[in-house]
Amino acid sequence: MNVFEQIVREIGEYDGTAVIDRGRRISYPQLLQSVRSCAARLSGAGLKPGMRAGIIAEDSFEYIALSLAVLSLNAAIVPLSTRASAEELRNMPEKVGINVLLCDAAHRRGDEAELPSPDFFRDPFFFRIRDPEIRPVKLPDGRIPAFIRFSSGTTGENKGVVLSHQAVLERTDACAPGLGVVRGEHVLWVLDMAFHFVVTILLFLRKGAALVICGRPIESGMREAFRNVPLSLLYATPYHYRLMAHSDDFPPECLRTVRLAVSTAMKLDAADGEAFRKKFGRPLAQAYGIIEIGLPCVNASADPAKAASVGALQEAFDVQILNPDSEGKGEILIRGPGMFDAYLNPFRLRSEVCPDGWFRTGDVGRLDADRFLFILGRSKNVIVFAGMKIFPYEVEAVLNAHPWVKESRVSGLPVAGFGELPVAEIVPETPLPPGWENELRRCCISRLALYKVPKSFSIVPSLPRTASGKLLRRN
Repeated sequence: MNVFEQIVREIGEYDGTAVIDRGRRISYPQLLQSVRSCAARLSGAGLKPGMRAGIIAEDSFEYIALSLAVLSLNAAIVPLSTRASAEELRNMPEKVGINVLLCDAAHRRGDEAELPSPDFFRDPFFFRIRDPEIRPVKLPDGRIPAFIRFSSGTTGENKGVVLSHQAVLERTDACAPGLGVVRGEHVLWVLDMAFHFVVTILLFLRKGAALVICGRPIESGMREAFRNVPLSLLYATPYHYRLMAHSDDFPPECLRTVRLAVSTAMKLDAADGEAFRKKFGRPLAQAYGIIEIGLPCVNASADPAKAASVGALQEAFDVQILNPDSEGKGEILIRGPGMFDAYLNPFRLRSEVCPDGWFRTGDVGRLDADRFLFILGRSKNVIVFAGMKIFPYEVEAVLNAHPWVKESRVSGLPVAGFGELPVAEIVPETPLPPGWENELRRCCISRLALYKVPKSFSIVPSLPRTASGKLLRRN
């Protein structure tokens, strides 16, 4: 079972557009031809089945073709984000045991050889064998590793998630109903392929959709995409939708061809969702993705009462709330098809860490009467004040809904005898007037239990984020 071979089977003779990138339209036959040519060049340069190929490059048609070529040779992709820190990029290849490094010109260090460019490539790629020794990742049932993905976690404890070809195909099958991708439709692409290639890019290609890559700067790339292409599906982060909601460059009519706008990668604040709905007359569909699981939830409900939910689980998945409290809040456990095969460091099979198939997400949430899932925070980020639990996301949602607040971060301040007191950092939307702390405190008191109200507020110019854009929590 091989992901690329499955794409070839499903595309068949279809000759529609596969990728639109910087003015180029590449058809599916051209994409598949490029992949085969690239695979031949990689094989000739020394890439062998079972090797681990690190890829660092900006999003592009070439990135897609190169990744598919690696998969076609039954080598495993180790995506390296261009947004990773210099230290991460130095340490990760050694930590993962990367055999081969592939990069574009912007990320070449100088000792990589240029890979002969296949047909339809515009930009050169470079190749270097770091370690010729193959260290097989042994998975049950003869499964072959396709991806080794390191999360953008906040603790630095990146274990390395191993996904086989079979797992990738199972999870793309499982998430297909929630996105409803159809052949020939145009999909806006603004995310980092290093973090989002596994499910969405491969699902879009299996379904014969056309990927519209915006590139950088993302703002101008998005403007051009909306002007020049009849977009059907938007798959972006709250940042991109906030930009659209508050910029005159994106008038309401620019979404006339869009059937679904999905918000992913980080929690969607209620204020951002409401601003988008007011301007464009449609809700955002919030998605819940986990690298170990896939995309179990997509909330496309127009019911305002469900706006803060990530949706009901798709049909293929099960959910349970572990040790719920009196309000039904507890840790979220999920199981379903296409789950990860193993952790790399230290090596542990899924069966060792998922009793009866249940994966502990580390997220705290609840289910409503319709079994819509609401995410309240991370179990490790829960603030415990005098024995009572406070979920930072819940407080941040209230603060972020205030017109003075652009974004916020709520953390626990250790206090002897009480546990932790909630405190808030505020990135203001506009200069704040005198007495702003009392105004935000009153806002919180009107919507939260008193023990959840931050005991102090501080202004910061920005909040730290991980490479994939998630808010970096205090340890």
